[in-house]
Amino acid sequence: MTCRTPPDPHRPVPDEAALAARASELLPVAIRRQLWTLFFDADDVQLPMMVPFEGISEWPSPRAVDDWGVALEAVVAEFHVAWLAFVVERPGASTASESDLAWRDALLALGATGGLVVRSVLGCSDDGVTSWSAQGARTSDQSDERARVISRAVARQTRGQSSPRRLALAEVLPLR
Repeated sequence: MTCRTPPDPHRPVPDEAALAARASELLPVAIRRQLWTLFFDADDVQLPMMVPFEGISEWPSPRAVDDWGVALEAVVAEFHVAWLAFVVERPGASTASESDLAWRDALLALGATGGLVVRSVLGCSDDGVTSWSAQGARTSDQSDERARVISRAVARQTRGQSSPRRLALAEVLPLR
C-alpha cells in the first residue's frame, strides 16, 4: 500500500482549473442530490468550512435561492469571505442538463445582488467534478425562455423545497 501526502488545504485556488481540482478532492463522485457552498478568502485560500444543503429540487426555486443568498450573506460578513463557489452534486451523467444549467444561472445570479461574489458553479456527477460556469451561455431571449421553463417546472413540483432560513447555522456547517 502506498501512502500519499494529502493535498495542502492552504494552497490558493486562483482559477477555474484549480477550483475544479479542489472540488474533486473534496467531492470525488456524487452520492445524493445536494448543493455545496465553498468559501474563500481574499488570498484565494479556501476557508475551513463547506455548507451542504441537502434535498435540492430538480429545478431551482427563485425564492429558495434568494433566501439561501440572504443566509450566505450573513456567513460572508461573519467570516470575511471574499468569494464563494457552488458545487451541485447529483448522481447521473456528467453532461449538464437543462435543470443543471438553470441551477447554474440561479446561483451565478446571486452574485449580481452585490452582497456575494460568486466565482463559479461546478457539477459533481458519477464521473466527478466539471465546471458549469462557461457551459451553455445564454442570450437574453434564451434566458427569458429559460425563466419561463423554470417557472412552469416549479409550479409542477409536488414537494416544496425547505427554506434555508429554517436551518440553524450549526446544522449546515458540518463537513462531509
